[in-house]
Amino acid sequence: MLDKKEKLVLLYLGEICHDKKTYLIPTQDIAQFVSRKFVISLAELDDIMISLSKDNYLDFVVSDSKKGYYYCVNLKNKGLTFKKDLKKQHKELLWLIARTVILTVVSFVLGLLLKVIFKG
Repeated sequence: MLDKKEKLVLLYLGEICHDKKTYLIPTQDIAQFVSRKFVISLAELDDIMISLSKDNYLDFVVSDSKKGYYYCVNLKNKGLTFKKDLKKQHKELLWLIARTVILTVVSFVLGLLLKVIFKG
């Protein structure tokens, strides 16, 4: 299960990497996107990238140049379908809540109906 920071990083990478091509992404861009909601350091970003790589979401290589620190990122199938899977989980959760509410209402009405039948 991914935590919130890992989900944000993966969502950003999903926006940048549209298909299975390899992209060179500056670490500052990823950190800037995540820093809208969380404070993140480059060491923590490295840990997140390693964790995502171990969870089979992406492959990455660290590149250090004169202009800064970069990641060469290649999303795997699991990483490419992450956004769809997240929407699917959200839809399933909403369906579970709706089903629970409907069953509660039906149960209450059935209880009232049985109460009226056996009282009279």
